[in-house]
Amino acid sequence: MATQKKGQGIAFKIPDHVEAPAPAAATEPQADVKPAVPRTGVGMLSRMLSGAAADTEAVAKLNAEIEKLKLQVGEQLIDPRQIVLTRWADRHPDSFSSQAFSELKQEIESAGGNVQPIKVRPMRGATSEQGDGPRFELVYGSRRTRACLELGLPVRAVVDENVDDQTLYVQMQRENRGRSNLSAWEQGVSYHKALNEGLFPSARRLAEQIGLDHSNVAKALRVAELPQEVVGAFRSPVEIQFRWAVALDKAFEKDPDAVLAAARSLAGRSPRPAAAEVFRALTEAVSSKPKAKAKEVAQTFALADGKKGVIRAGKGGAVTVELPRGVLSPTRWAAFETALQKVLAELQDAP
Repeated sequence: MATQKKGQGIAFKIPDHVEAPAPAAATEPQADVKPAVPRTGVGMLSRMLSGAAADTEAVAKLNAEIEKLKLQVGEQLIDPRQIVLTRWADRHPDSFSSQAFSELKQEIESAGGNVQPIKVRPMRGATSEQGDGPRFELVYGSRRTRACLELGLPVRAVVDENVDDQTLYVQMQRENRGRSNLSAWEQGVSYHKALNEGLFPSARRLAEQIGLDHSNVAKALRVAELPQEVVGAFRSPVEIQFRWAVALDKAFEKDPDAVLAAARSLAGRSPRPAAAEVFRALTEAVSSKPKAKAKEVAQTFALADGKKGVIRAGKGGAVTVELPRGVLSPTRWAAFETALQKVLAELQDAP
């Protein structure tokens, strides 16, 4: 019997018509394919750097737009040569040679200009056709203006046409305290100018307007009222501290000659001593000065029987008359008193 081979006995039916396959169901729209996550440290670092670069560029564009908007709403870029200081300017020239000013100048240079604007008001009669001449009066921002001037940069400024003298002074004082505050001497000199020119009726009213305690204004005024010799004993007047004001003023009132002598001696020293040493020397000049001892003055006069009396002026200035025992008995005191009164009256009437 023959062995059946594989595949034998299997019948295949081929249909006369082959149906077309049913249309596939509509597929859901596929979500955006997320970029592959880097699997190596180098890949991750490269992706972070490219993202940071994009962010930096976007931030730079936004900052540029912000700067444009700022200029549109009142800020201007002004040549600092066109700005003059107000007559109440309160910064001493030494303020522009300090370490703090150097740091501010470096910050402005690295930023390409002052980020925080200054404030100015137009000068009366000034026009844009004046070229480099003064057109604006500074309200506040003298250090930023000076830094931009030295760096040759335009200064960002808010121009306010509605600032009167008193408002200018108040804004200048308040803004200074929010930044690099003035020294006691600078404040005192400034307060004196404002009071002398009638901006405020009194020191108390000035203190209220600028938001300071009246005692601080009084201390600053005392520093500004010190004699020039006392101020000159310090390397710079900006070194005089508020807490020294009362002591220096009292020392000068107590013995002005001693304090002035000490001040002249300190001013002539080289190198100039530190501020704290100057303060000590000036205040100790009064306490260390030897006090002159009051001298007792006495004068004798002759009496009867070879006796002598003494007229004596004591240390306190009182004058006494001393008589020997037995010269004036108690029964004669009334007569002596009458005679003495007559003599003193005649002495007062004498030329």
